[in-house]
Amino acid sequence: MAKLIRGSDWNSMDLASIGITLVLAIGIGSGLGWWIGGKLGNQTIGLIIGFIVGTAAGFIEMFRAVSRWNKRMEQQEQRAAEKDSEEES
Repeated sequence: MAKLIRGSDWNSMDLASIGITLVLAIGIGSGLGWWIGGKLGNQTIGLIIGFIVGTAAGFIEMFRAVSRWNKRMEQQEQRAAEKDSEEES
């Protein structure tokens, strides 16, 4: 069984930043929606639309970050398995 080593290509910052990214996306979306809604005459509708758009953007970025992390982990597992098979030969 290959032991995974957290090297330079293993970057947990993507995972650690998910919460911050989600909160910022929701906050920015809500703020912009509230501001645009105020300019157009209905802050409440703008806030709701901005919240929905910000939440969607945050979850999309969260999915991308997890996908990048999973891809890196799979590559690392593959390299470790190749190294083990070379050592056994």
